[in-house]
Amino acid sequence: MSAAGPPQGANSAPYGGNAAAQAASVGVHTDSLALPPVPLPAPGDHPLRDRIIAALFAIAIAWPGLALIGTWSRTMTRFENRPMAQWPALALTREFAPAFDRAFSDRFGGRDGLVRFHHGTRLGVFGVSSLSTVMPGNDDWFYWLGEDGHSLDRHYRGTMPFSQRDVDNTVTEFARRRDWLAARGVAYVVLAVPEKFTIYPEHLPAWIAKSPLQSPYDRVRAAVERDGRVTFVDLRPPLLAAKTRERVYFKTDSHWNYNGAAVAYGELMRAVQKVLPAGMLRVIAPAPRPAYVQGVDFYSGDLVRMLGLPSRIVREDDVAPLGKVLGDATGRCARRIDKDEFPGFEYFVCDRPGLPRAVVLRDSMAISLIPLLSENFSRVVYVSTRELDQALIEREKPDIVIEELVERSLHAPGALPMK
Repeated sequence: MSAAGPPQGANSAPYGGNAAAQAASVGVHTDSLALPPVPLPAPGDHPLRDRIIAALFAIAIAWPGLALIGTWSRTMTRFENRPMAQWPALALTREFAPAFDRAFSDRFGGRDGLVRFHHGTRLGVFGVSSLSTVMPGNDDWFYWLGEDGHSLDRHYRGTMPFSQRDVDNTVTEFARRRDWLAARGVAYVVLAVPEKFTIYPEHLPAWIAKSPLQSPYDRVRAAVERDGRVTFVDLRPPLLAAKTRERVYFKTDSHWNYNGAAVAYGELMRAVQKVLPAGMLRVIAPAPRPAYVQGVDFYSGDLVRMLGLPSRIVREDDVAPLGKVLGDATGRCARRIDKDEFPGFEYFVCDRPGLPRAVVLRDSMAISLIPLLSENFSRVVYVSTRELDQALIEREKPDIVIEELVERSLHAPGALPMK
């Protein structure tokens, strides 16, 4: 006798199973349009687990907003190195919501961690930078592409224009500044700092080719020489020579290292001696050379920090530690006297008798030059600007104005003429 099947219409499938299929397998005809059975209620014997999950979910949702307590007043993003979007004034306008969204997006909780994860994943897995301003090169070198992300295209590859008008305006402004200063008995020297890709092109990605045409640096330097009035210090030959002996730029930073700054310092001060009245600067203060300790002195630069890479892993040997120079004040005369009360200005004095006075227009490339230059002047003012402030010159009455500018800023003096 065959085994008896289930009673007609009974459902022996576990919930979630296909009752119609099971019925068909035993020869029972069912309605194909019938709804599946309703699952049993979820067990209610884990209330603590459910409360914990609900609490964690609520915290995760609230965290981006709660974190504003600590991030509300931030002014700079950590990785993009740009000003944060400002909080908008409360107003019932169409612009308020998008402006608030931009400000909140720059400050919400966990942003730094998410940005770091995104940047690190793209670079580590795909070899691609997440920032248009930072390019990974070969052999663990990184390159800064300028504030607009096109410095390499404009000054090396030649795929973006640097117009003849920019060249002419810059050279004309250099000459105007020189003449205005000379009329007041003030000497003038221009120091042009090459970009890292100009000195170390061999570590650029293989697909990047140098333009066969003259670079903007070449064109500006040649035009200055033709004009003949301005002392223009071209640092490319001495830096290219020095790099055969020692590294002169950081691998992970957008700036030169102390070695490069020391080379520039020597070239600049020899030019300063020549343009000052004879005997005004008899001796150039020597540049101290800090001792590098292998396995101890490391550095992780601004480019890897902008990419959110861990500084303990992505770092380089600090072959010329500037921190050791700054940390040892025993052999230095110059001291800073302004204590940050004048944003964009730094005042140094040295009480050695007979030293000249100076004003230095600078950018961040001069940071490592400051402790060296300051030893040669009784008073020197460093100004973070490309514009010559005539009122400052009249007030300070320097013997010399030094204008230091990086290669990608060679157009800036022409764009900011004296008033």
